[in-house]
Amino acid sequence: MTRLGLVCTVLGLACAHPTPRGPVATSNPASAPKLASCADAPAPYLAELCAMGEPSLSVTGPETYRFVWTRHLRNPVAVRVTRAGATGTAVIVVEGDAQDPAAQRRHEFTVGNDVWISLRAHLDAADFWNQAGDPDEDERGLDGADWALEGRRGGVYHSVIRWEPKPGPFRTACEDLIKVSGVSFPEELR
Repeated sequence: MTRLGLVCTVLGLACAHPTPRGPVATSNPASAPKLASCADAPAPYLAELCAMGEPSLSVTGPETYRFVWTRHLRNPVAVRVTRAGATGTAVIVVEGDAQDPAAQRRHEFTVGNDVWISLRAHLDAADFWNQAGDPDEDERGLDGADWALEGRRGGVYHSVIRWEPKPGPFRTACEDLIKVSGVSFPEELR
C-alpha cells in the first residue's frame, strides 16, 4: 500500500470523486460511492484531493470551482472557490506535503466578488464546460505539472486536466485561482 493510501486508510477518509471524462450530472451525496482508501481513487489528482480532505464536487451543492496543481515530488495544491453571498467569494486553499500526506496547510478566507467575476469571465472565454476532460496522449510529458480545473454548476460537474497548459483562457482561469490562493508556486508558473 502506498504512503498516501495508508494515510487515507488510517484517517478514515472516503471520497467519491468521479473519473474525469466530461460533464456529468451531480449526484446525491448519500448515494455517492465511497472509496476504501484514497489509493483507490480513479485518477491521481483525486487521490491527492482525498488525502487533503477535500470534498467531491461531483455531488450536489452550490456553484464551485477548484484548481488542483500536482507535480512529482512537489507539494500538491488545491484552491477551491464558492460564491459566498452577493458580496463575497469563499476561498479554501489546501497545500499538501509530498513527503508526508498527513501533513498539510489549510487556509480559509473570503475575498470580494471581483475574483468570482474574473474567474467566470475566463472560464467562459475558455469554453470550460465544453472542453474535453482528459488531455490527449500527445499533450502529456515526462516532467512538469498537471493542472486540473473542476467545476460544479446547476447540477452538472466537469473537470479538465492539462499538462503544463499553454497560455490562453484555460491557463488564465487557473492562474486566477493561483493568484487568490496566496501560495508560493514555483517560479516557472509565473
